[in-house]
Amino acid sequence: MAFEHRPGQGSLFVNKKQREGKRDPDLDGRIMLPDGTMHWFKAWRKTDGTGQEFFSCQIGDACSIQSAHNQAKANGYQPQNDSDIPF
Repeated sequence: MAFEHRPGQGSLFVNKKQREGKRDPDLDGRIMLPDGTMHWFKAWRKTDGTGQEFFSCQIGDACSIQSAHNQAKANGYQPQNDSDIPF
């Protein structure tokens, strides 16, 4: 089963599509809000005036991406009963 977010949780990944000279986020991913809606979540590495590093974050619009499990179900996939497997 694929990883599924729970309300109030999210995941960030290194943005491998970052373009030089652009303001693309250093990290991007998704977060599920407490109401159950999935949103884009982005973060940029920054440094304040004292040299302290921090992340500036942004929650974006709702995602239209479904988890692989939900997408498979939407496409009519039905898991087979594997109760006869001997292990």
